[in-house]
Amino acid sequence: MARTRTEIEALAVLNTGRSDKDTLMNSLCDSALKVAVAKHPFEDCVELCDDVTITEDATTVDISGLEVSSSAITFDIYDTITARIVEADGSRNSLLMLKNRQWWDKNIINPEDNQKGWPQFGHQVGTTMNLDAPATNGLELRLRVATIPVFAADGTECPIKVLDLFVEQYVTAMTYMSLGMMDKYLFWYRLALGPRYEVGDVGGTLLQAINSDKSHTAEVKSMERGDAFIKNKGISVQNLITGAPNYGNTVGWY
Repeated sequence: MARTRTEIEALAVLNTGRSDKDTLMNSLCDSALKVAVAKHPFEDCVELCDDVTITEDATTVDISGLEVSSSAITFDIYDTITARIVEADGSRNSLLMLKNRQWWDKNIINPEDNQKGWPQFGHQVGTTMNLDAPATNGLELRLRVATIPVFAADGTECPIKVLDLFVEQYVTAMTYMSLGMMDKYLFWYRLALGPRYEVGDVGGTLLQAINSDKSHTAEVKSMERGDAFIKNKGISVQNLITGAPNYGNTVGWY
């Protein structure tokens, strides 16, 4: 199990010898999560939102009321990982390719002038998703997002389990900085983030956590689906999901 905020702060107190910094340490625990998520969308902070209805003929979708499992999101959305257009009363779906502002301004002059149908491209601005064309009736928007979780209480386990050690080291470093003890601050800071973090190279415990998260995700995916050339060790499954990119193809499963 991951350490709780109480356990992390107790270790930070032991590291620094300062038990009078509990309020600061509480805040730093959440700050550490923000620093980490800014560098990598950890599996524990990626959420699949409930589908959002797209109004017929609309070229924008309000995503401010995103929900996960019918419960309003109570943490900040950091980034949109994937977007998909789905048929509300059917099985068809297609990927909505997200573009940046430069591409959008160059290629999508006036979305309302484009042919009505299934939008192909999107551009997110805050809590609004812009569509490249007026939407036909009966469509919904499905988003997978990266969130920035917080410690709800002292007894809460680290919301991103692989980060509890990093959070301890980051809290220790920043507590030392608040005390003006720069030598000890730099030691713990580099232990947590690596010696070249300021120039964009993530290292230290944060890099180890990122690699661990990537490795775990890759391992789970490899267990779910085997390579197509594996024979006589499982069953073959044909993709019959209408609208899927590999519709009609057959893959081997363990």
